[in-house]
Amino acid sequence: MASGGAKTWLELTRPYSWTASLVPAALGGAMALAEGRFASGLFLLTLIAAVALQSGTNLVNELYDVINRVDTIDAPRASRVLLEGRLTQDQVRRGTAVLFGTAVLIGLYLVRLRGTPMLVIGAVGVLAGYFYTAPPFQYKYRALGVPMVFLMMGPLMVAGAHLAIAGHYTRQTILASIPVGLLVAAILHSNEIRDISLDARAGFATLSSVIGQKTAARVYAGMVLGAYGLTVFFAGFKLLPAWTLLTVLSIPAGLAAVRAIKSGVEGKPEDLIRIDEATARAHLAYGLLLALSFVVQRIAG
Repeated sequence: MASGGAKTWLELTRPYSWTASLVPAALGGAMALAEGRFASGLFLLTLIAAVALQSGTNLVNELYDVINRVDTIDAPRASRVLLEGRLTQDQVRRGTAVLFGTAVLIGLYLVRLRGTPMLVIGAVGVLAGYFYTAPPFQYKYRALGVPMVFLMMGPLMVAGAHLAIAGHYTRQTILASIPVGLLVAAILHSNEIRDISLDARAGFATLSSVIGQKTAARVYAGMVLGAYGLTVFFAGFKLLPAWTLLTVLSIPAGLAAVRAIKSGVEGKPEDLIRIDEATARAHLAYGLLLALSFVVQRIAG
C-alpha cells in the first residue's frame, strides 16, 4: 500500500509555486498597512488560507492530469508521486479535502468578520480552484487556464486579502492587482508554451495550442512587459502611489524571461526548459517590490 511522508506531500503541493498566492496576499496586507488598518492575526490567517487553497488546487491538478493521461511516466516535467505509486489517488483526494477544508474554515471565520463580499470572493476562489482540472468544468483543458489564473491570483486574491485584513477594498486594490495577475498568469502561459506538443498529444486545448506557439510567445511578452507598462501608467496618473515605481527594479528579471521565450520558440527549445521558473522569479521580484512600495508609503507618511 502506498504511503507518503512529508517530503512526498510537499513535492505534490509544489511549494516552489506558493509565491503565486503569497505575493497577492502580501500585497493585500501591505495595502492595509499603508491605510493604518493592518492586523497581524488576520494577515497570518490570510496567508495560510491562500497557500492551502493553492496547494489544494495543485493536488487536484496532479490527480486529474494523471487520470486524463496528461502526465505519463515518460513526460519530462511530470510529477512522479502518483505515477510511481508513492501516493494513491484516494490519498490525494483526502489530502485535497484537508487543504480545501482548511481554506474554507478560515474563510468562514473571515465571512463572520467581513460579511457577504468575503463569502462571494471565498466561494468563487474555492470553486475555481477545484474545477481547474476537476470535472465537469476542467477549464484548464479548455484553453481557459490563463485567463482564469489571472482573475483568481490577481484581482480576486488581492481584493480578498485586502478585504480580510482591512475590512474593505478599493479601486486602488483592483488596479494594483492587475499587473500581479498578468505576471502570475504568465507563469502558466510560459509552461503551456513550453509543453505545447505534450498537451496536444494528450488531446486537450490550451491558449498556446489554440493561437500557436509564436503568437503565444508574443502574448507572453505583452503580459510581462504590460505589467510594467501599466504600473508606470497608473503611477504617472496618480492612480497608484509614486512609490510603486520601485517595481521597475525587477525589469531585468522580466526581460530575461521574455528573451528566453523568444529564443525558445525561434529554434533553441532548451531555453524553455526552466521558463516557468524564470517567470516566477520575475513575478516574485515585482510583487515584493510592489508590496514594499506600500510599506514605504506608510513609513514616509
